[in-house]
Amino acid sequence: MPRVSIITPVHNAEAFLGEAIASVQAQTETDWELIVVDDGSTDDSLAIAEAAARDDGRIRSVSRPDGRQRGAAAARNAGLAIATGEFIGFLDADDLYEPTKLAFELTLFARHPQAAMVYGPTQWWRDGEHPWRWVEPMHREAGRLHMPPALVSKVILSLDWHVPCTCGVLIRRSAINEVGGFEERFTLYEDQTLWTKLFLRYPVFVHAHCLARYRQHEASVSAAATKSGEYKREGSHHARAAFLNWSAEHISAMNLTAADVQRALRLARAPYAEPGPQRSLDMLYLRLKRLVRQLRRLPVRAARALLRTLRRRP
Repeated sequence: MPRVSIITPVHNAEAFLGEAIASVQAQTETDWELIVVDDGSTDDSLAIAEAAARDDGRIRSVSRPDGRQRGAAAARNAGLAIATGEFIGFLDADDLYEPTKLAFELTLFARHPQAAMVYGPTQWWRDGEHPWRWVEPMHREAGRLHMPPALVSKVILSLDWHVPCTCGVLIRRSAINEVGGFEERFTLYEDQTLWTKLFLRYPVFVHAHCLARYRQHEASVSAAATKSGEYKREGSHHARAAFLNWSAEHISAMNLTAADVQRALRLARAPYAEPGPQRSLDMLYLRLKRLVRQLRRLPVRAARALLRTLRRRP
């Protein structure tokens, strides 16, 4: 059995899939299997996956039984059902691993055997006419083990710290089996349903090394949801309201009464709550908090603007 099983859901990603597979094959840690789950593609994605599987015995190409698209969560769960590795990684078909991703995070598990999950910052990038790069800052939370349920408040509910990208995590398969995988009814926030389950129950180690790249392009699920208004990177929106309702139900089912979690949950749901005195106070607090955050970013933004100006000079 391989040490790591990497699961890649694919839907019409022929332009990117070969590069994603190559980034796994370039890993300095070679004890892995890659499970490519085709989710009803109508382009050449399946052919690319099957060709890679013929050439490399560590790669498996899997299709949904009826050939229909069921979403990334269902595809990842299908991959989990046949994964054999002790650890699980996720790599969407348009994203990339850096070569030392698996080796470095496996050493963290060796140093912190109580951890069920490790993650670190991811580089967001876009190619094309206006290319850009940005790495999630995780210096505040990095370098230590976080006991449950601390990350639920800081990461999932308050968004004070960055939510890990799907390609930025490595997780013990036993922990995923215990909590039940991804919630398939979500097409957005489906990754955070699993993170929430894990953060509530297990210690998690956060590191500061950027070991994965999250590609930004117009055909992605999040880009389409942004255009439709279902999703906003900042601000209230329907998809987050549905996710927070699920989070409240899940936390209630666990009988979790930790004051910091309950407060963070109330504040997160304030934009969607019924009008009243408590909502007014919570919204005032959130506006002040957003203002403070924006003021802290001003020096960084000014420095970036100056750098862009200098680069444009002949």
